[in-house]
Amino acid sequence: MIALPSLVDARREARMGKILLCDDEDSLCRSLGRILRGVGHEVVTANGPEGAVRIREDRFDLILTDIRMPGVDGFEIISTARLHAPHTPVIAMSGNAEIPDAVKAMHAGARDFLIKPFDTKALEEAVAAVLRPRKPVQDSPDPLDWRDRNAPWLLGADPAMLPVLALLSQVADTRCTVMITGESGTGKELAARSLHAGSSRAAKPFVAVNSAAIPQTLVESELFGHARGAFTGATASRLGKFGQADGGTIFLDEIGEMDLSVQAKLLRLIQDGELYPVGEETPHKIDVRILAATNRNLETEVAAGRFRADLFWRLNVIPIEMPSLRARTTDIVRLTEHFLARANERHRRQVTAIDPQAMALMKNYSWPGNIRELENLVERMVIVKGAGVLFPADLPATVRTPRPTPPSGAPIPELPENGADLKTILEAVEEKMIGEALIRTGGNKNRAAELLGLNRTTLVEKLRRRRTPSPSQA
Repeated sequence: MIALPSLVDARREARMGKILLCDDEDSLCRSLGRILRGVGHEVVTANGPEGAVRIREDRFDLILTDIRMPGVDGFEIISTARLHAPHTPVIAMSGNAEIPDAVKAMHAGARDFLIKPFDTKALEEAVAAVLRPRKPVQDSPDPLDWRDRNAPWLLGADPAMLPVLALLSQVADTRCTVMITGESGTGKELAARSLHAGSSRAAKPFVAVNSAAIPQTLVESELFGHARGAFTGATASRLGKFGQADGGTIFLDEIGEMDLSVQAKLLRLIQDGELYPVGEETPHKIDVRILAATNRNLETEVAAGRFRADLFWRLNVIPIEMPSLRARTTDIVRLTEHFLARANERHRRQVTAIDPQAMALMKNYSWPGNIRELENLVERMVIVKGAGVLFPADLPATVRTPRPTPPSGAPIPELPENGADLKTILEAVEEKMIGEALIRTGGNKNRAAELLGLNRTTLVEKLRRRRTPSPSQA
């Protein structure tokens, strides 16, 4: 196994560059300039307006800009760079209170971002990663080529998957956190493993954690570790999942299930880069890239007070949504063939093919369980059939006669046998949509009303009713 390069090695690999440093704080400019010049870079400092002029008149290998500046802010610096120096990477800097701005900066085209205050190592690593020479194919990587080299387990090439593969290839070799969303069974952990495999941390541990599977009483110890004697039964010190992932990547699945108290400790770890095992007062420095996943709508959870907004912005730097299987029907054939071959090998069966009519039925099915459901179904059919060709009669009745779907492609909910409270269901849907619209628009009621197709006065009245308890609730 090839060892990962050290920071010193990374400095040797990174070419020394001409860096434009934009910040309105003179003392910070001087401090950062000294650090960068100390490792061999040429540094030009400027405030916002002067920085925009410099970008138009000079050439740089890297632009390092603060986001909040008077006159010309970091977003305008990024915009100017994209217009006049589209191949020059930008690293944005932001204070803790402006994390949403840092997220927007990444979406606007920044290659990476640093949250103030940051240490010398974080700055040097970020600059070295951006300036490290790349092969021509990596400058504009082909998503399928990147997938084949780094993540062959992400099967398929449906048009719905290509943007996902492109985004994975673009952010894999960065330090930024990624939030992977999508329905259950869409392959969120496979996407996380792809990000790890395509990064400079690939030779270090990848630790996957199912947040919903850890008992609430043990979650802190499982995640952060504990000292000997920290609680009854703690007969020895123990590394938690974060300690196991030090130097590598941790994948926090079902992050929306995490208790608010644990969310606070996770936020502290992300902000300070320090780990506090249960029962210890002395922190441990830790270097872990965090990837998270959920099938919940965390924006709605934030609006409902069940998920911390500051943690959401920390985790949602790069959002990646895994498409449902019904949205990538051209991949069903490839996935089915793969699962068929694997099931034959695993169970020593000899099922040779799937009849075209059976495949047509499978492509017309809505797959509420997504890829996981497809894999289980193929394995079950292979075991039962044993040999030969799979025909429509071999499919379960639910696949042979799929329920209809609305134009959006989402399955129509079925009425439970014991009935349902339609009023409660509709109210829950309405609350979810209103919460999401307000999050997306930053609380702007006019724009939120437009997204929902409502008059502003109607939205305001609905919000008033949400905040005013009925007499039965009072």
